Amino acid sequence: MGENDRAPDAIPRIPGFEPAATPIVSLGLGLAGILLRVRPRLAPLPLALTAVAALLCRDPERATPDDADALFAPADGVAHGTNELYEHRFLHTDAVQLAINVSPFDVAVQRSPASGTIDYLEHHPADLRPLRTPRDAVRHAERLFLGISTAWGPLLLIITARLPGQHIAPLVRLGDRVHAGQRLTRVRFGSCVELLAPRDLIEWQPAPGARLRAGVSLIGQVVLL
Repeated sequence: MGENDRAPDAIPRIPGFEPAATPIVSLGLGLAGILLRVRPRLAPLPLALTAVAALLCRDPERATPDDADALFAPADGVAHGTNELYEHRFLHTDAVQLAINVSPFDVAVQRSPASGTIDYLEHHPADLRPLRTPRDAVRHAERLFLGISTAWGPLLLIITARLPGQHIAPLVRLGDRVHAGQRLTRVRFGSCVELLAPRDLIEWQPAPGARLRAGVSLIGQVVLL
């Protein structure tokens, strides 16, 4: 199983939020309580900052439908439609790519689109050289490639950070067995998530502009040959 299934979190977890939210919320509420006694007018400020911080740390539990031939959204965000290309890292074949735009206020956790085994994991740290063009911001961003072998074929996830200094945190390791909807990675403040599958393997369903929920939204069905 993945790291997030192997052991309980060391920090107590507030339901619906990742463990990092616990000390933030506790500190914010404590500071607000102190200000209510000494400077009541300032009390809303830590409450507002705490609410924003908690919003960025959302991590709700979700029930993924039980369908072995279905493909579920790997991230919360907006679908940008599909594109065809040749994938050389893990699929080694012509592929269809679905891109999802994850905003800074979407849930920052990416989930497995199907059940399988993590058979490819490649982490590219951010390139800190000065940017010369706007396109360099994408080329230099931190990026994670994650390949999943399923019962019906391989899938590749590409998670790309949006801003300098963003960190992509893998929640699984090479060789882990994962189930559909399981947490795979976490990246705060927005990202681009791309899902690639061999061409003609999946009948894709989301229309461009569709809002997706990781581990819940059905985005494709395996084509049975």
